[in-house]
Amino acid sequence: MSEKKLHSKALNHLEKDLFEKGKINWNRSEEDIWATLQREIDDKPANVVSFKQDVIQWVAAAVIFVLVGLLGVVSTYHKTINCLPGERMTAELPDGSTVEMNAASKLVYYPLKWKLERKVNFEGEGFFNVEKGSKFTVKSKYGSTQVLGTSFNIFARDKKYRVTCLTGKVQVHTGKDETVVLLPQNHAELEEGKLVLTKMFNTEKAVSWKQNFFFFAGRPLKEVIDEIERQYAVTIKLDPELNNRNFGSNFSKQHSVEDVLDFVCKPMSLKYTKQNENVYFVTEES
Repeated sequence: MSEKKLHSKALNHLEKDLFEKGKINWNRSEEDIWATLQREIDDKPANVVSFKQDVIQWVAAAVIFVLVGLLGVVSTYHKTINCLPGERMTAELPDGSTVEMNAASKLVYYPLKWKLERKVNFEGEGFFNVEKGSKFTVKSKYGSTQVLGTSFNIFARDKKYRVTCLTGKVQVHTGKDETVVLLPQNHAELEEGKLVLTKMFNTEKAVSWKQNFFFFAGRPLKEVIDEIERQYAVTIKLDPELNNRNFGSNFSKQHSVEDVLDFVCKPMSLKYTKQNENVYFVTEES
């Protein structure tokens, strides 16, 4: 068979297929054709709507993810101010409130949410001068203090918690749901797990450290030694048997650490020895 005939035969088969298909299509009614077209038209918007809904859901999820992330940053971002042993410093908060920090104290606050919540975490000793405004909260391991606008002193160290109000009004709260309200010249102190309120307290004693003067009235010797360590950035080893012996006097930081140790030890029949640079040992006189 020639190539021409093969090609002609192939064309005949193709024409037959086309005409047969054409016959089927033309035999469909006009109503069927319009119904098919209408179904195709109706199906297309559904796909578009579905796509738009998917996009909206993804965008919404992305926005929520970003907002949650921002909220996490705002809630956790904080600034820490450390006042080292032997130092004193003043920290200024976003609203202009100030905290004069005694040696070896730590202050933490959250600047990004300060306008929503004025709250600080504090350990050590500090004098707070709070600007008027919304509630101001100072939290520590041993209790919390809330004010609106006032000045007060906080001592929060080694399970000891003392708050002295100088101006305004202060509310002191402990973890045992004890609450007292302090007015000027009121002092609250945690003693054996209970808050004890003292009225007409000599507030100058509580803030004497601001003038580098330290007043002790019947305080355990361990507490006095700890304060000397903080103020002079030294290490003082105290015979454990002397920890609870009471000391009542005062001293000024203008003197050297050895002069202060001598001043504390002699009235109590104690002695100190210098073991090496900035390390001392206090014991009873033999």
